[in-house]
Amino acid sequence: MILRTTGQDMAEQAITGGYIGIPYSKLDCQGFVEQVLKDLSVRKPDGTPYNWRGSNSMWRNHITWKGTIEECKKKFGEIPLGAFLFLLKWDGGEEERGYHDGLGNASHVGLYVGTAPLPVIDSQGNRGVDYCKLNVFTHVGLMDMIDYYNEPEPTPSDELDAVRIIRNADSTDEEVLEALKTLTKYLKEVTL
Repeated sequence: MILRTTGQDMAEQAITGGYIGIPYSKLDCQGFVEQVLKDLSVRKPDGTPYNWRGSNSMWRNHITWKGTIEECKKKFGEIPLGAFLFLLKWDGGEEERGYHDGLGNASHVGLYVGTAPLPVIDSQGNRGVDYCKLNVFTHVGLMDMIDYYNEPEPTPSDELDAVRIIRNADSTDEEVLEALKTLTKYLKEVTL
């Protein structure tokens, strides 16, 4: 079991792992990115495999850095290998799923693999796991368990947990206040 991998390893595993051609009914977009991590033996700190509740959950709760494709290229010079790519829409799906945070409806996810036949691998209902064009996606998300070589310094896990608590609509007022205290302490430390 390992807790981290590299973006390069993510891309290579996606390309060489035998996923191409698996039907969507057996491996959907979320399942595909989870399977790549699982096949690389990347696990959560408790030893269990990653198992998100869809691309919306991934986008809202597990991304260390997020932005549009253009913002990513401006910040990092390119899209890092192994980056998660999302299709975000502001089409009402966000509210239907109970999200009221203004982050849009993340309806699809894939992995950036660079210069393979096409730069992205994903799984779509009409063709299963296959290469696709970048223009299918609107946003990039970087995960804290993947080293992209040029990503910004991740914030410590206590601060990430605090952000997740604040964003979670089901958090109690007490949980939100504690999370705000944690973030305030962190911000004071990094600005000194």
